[in-house]
Parts: sequence; C-alpha cells; structure tokens
Amino acid sequence: MMIPIDTGNKAIKTEHYEFNAGLAVLEKAPAEKEEAIYYKGEYYRLSESRGVYLEDKTEDERYYVLTLFAIAKELKFMQSTRMILSGELLNLDLVVGLPPLYYRGERRKFAEYFYRGGQINEIGYMDNTYKIGISKVYVHMQTYAAYFLLAGRLRLSTHPKVLILDIGGFTFDYMLLRYGKVDWDIVDSMPLGVIPMYRSINRGIREKFNMDLEESDIDNIILGYASKHKQEVIERTIELATDHINKCLGRFRECGIDLRTTLTVFTGGGTALLYKIIEKEWKRYQGEYYIINDTKANVKGYKQKYLADKGLL
Repeated sequence: MMIPIDTGNKAIKTEHYEFNAGLAVLEKAPAEKEEAIYYKGEYYRLSESRGVYLEDKTEDERYYVLTLFAIAKELKFMQSTRMILSGELLNLDLVVGLPPLYYRGERRKFAEYFYRGGQINEIGYMDNTYKIGISKVYVHMQTYAAYFLLAGRLRLSTHPKVLILDIGGFTFDYMLLRYGKVDWDIVDSMPLGVIPMYRSINRGIREKFNMDLEESDIDNIILGYASKHKQEVIERTIELATDHINKCLGRFRECGIDLRTTLTVFTGGGTALLYKIIEKEWKRYQGEYYIINDTKANVKGYKQKYLADKGLL
C-alpha cells in the first residue's frame, strides 16, 4: 500500500484530501463525530489557524502528526473499497517531497523523520483504530514531480529550456531543465510564496485603510468570489497581489533567463490561487507557458514517479 502526501507550509495534500497545516492539542476527548486522532496519549484536531512556518519541518512533531492525520484520512477513504480488519497491521510506503534546493542535502534526514526505524504506530481516528507500519519512505523532489506529471503528454524533454515555477505556501521554488535534465545552477527556493504575499498585502491594506484582512479574505478577493469589502479594498488587494507576481517573475531577468525563449510551467497551490493574475501579467513576457491549475500536482507526480520506478506504469 502506497500513500503520497504533500506536506506544505500552508496545506497538506493527499490524493483525496487537502487541509490546512494547522494542528491543535485537545485537553479532553473529542466530542462525538469530531474529527480528531489519538496518538501517544494525546488527542489532536486540525486547526484553521495555520502553524508557524518551519524551515526545517523535522525540528518538532507537528508535521509527523499532520502526516498521520493525512494517512488516517486516506485509510478511512480506502475503507469504502477495502476491508481493514481490527488490529490488522497496515504496511505503507510513504511518498513525500522536498523543495529542489533542499532535496539533495536533506532527503535522508527527511526520510528518517517519517521512517523512525520502522516503528509501528497505533492511532485512533473517527471511531477507527489503525495499526500502521512505514515500510519505506520515498522522498521525491517537489516541482520536478509536477514536471514528471506533464513531461510525457507535453513532450517536455524535447524542449531546450523548461522553467518550472512552483508557488507554494512559503516558498517560490524554481528549476530549469535543459532537454529534460536539471540544470542545478538554476535551482532555488525564494521566500516569496503566498504566506509572504499575505503579509505584504495586509501591510498595504493596513497602511491605506487601517484594517486587517484574514488570509481567507485575501483568497476570496483574488479568486473573484463574492466579498463584503469595499471596491477600493478589493482593487488594492489585487494590485498588491499583482505586484508580488511581477516581483517574482522579475527575478529571472537577474538570473539571465529570458522568459520569451523558455517554456514556463506554473504549478503549486499558489498558482491555483493566482492563475488569473498570472494569465493577465504574462502578456508582457510573450513566451510560451502552461499553468497547472491543480493544487495536488505534486501528489499526483509523486505517485506517478513511484509507480514508474516500480515498473508499474
């Protein structure tokens, strides 16, 4: 059994679920039907308040527990097609990812954080008890996973230059591939994801209108959903989000990358949020581009690469 999970700074994604990367410890047992897990004597529930950004996700237990939550949700989903017996040991291959900049140096540490010597965990979730063993942890490269997902269909390996831009929760990751091979001199993670964008927008709104916007308010405005905010607040929010995108894209001129002669692929949860602004602003660059408007592109790429490596595709 294999479960791919994208452990993002803003959200956790699996094949069937996406939830905020926030966690709270319950002082008492959860109420009936309350979504919570029981692990090592503590009850945990998901929180709408996103946790503090961690550059190193292995420094505490938060992402381990969030990953157990993700596994439990997927196992609950699987029960519609597969009987899981009480006390049955479920051996899982866990597939996760790291940004390209950190992949080579930290993948072993990240794998061990989840593997933990193959320890068996017993967790309670929604009136179910699961006995989970991690057989192996596969750490793939974020951003490249999205490339792998599209490479065959779009024949990306035939292009002289393909720039993959992954707009995530905290980071804006990019990598250049030349005829399908990673150019490691043009791989980086910049702290320019949607969380820094939220801060920049809120600062601009506070300075002009003396008010604060929640992250969900900003999301709704950018996506064009119905809003109770004044039109001038909406327009200023869009303007600041546009400034953020142009700041990100402007970095590539500094790197000597001409976006007019490069196939650019946008992916990540931030792309799904900002795709309308990207489409509008891209007119000034006039290069060929492609938007993966799917927050789960990395998860799907992890799964596809895992199956390919196993010879199952």
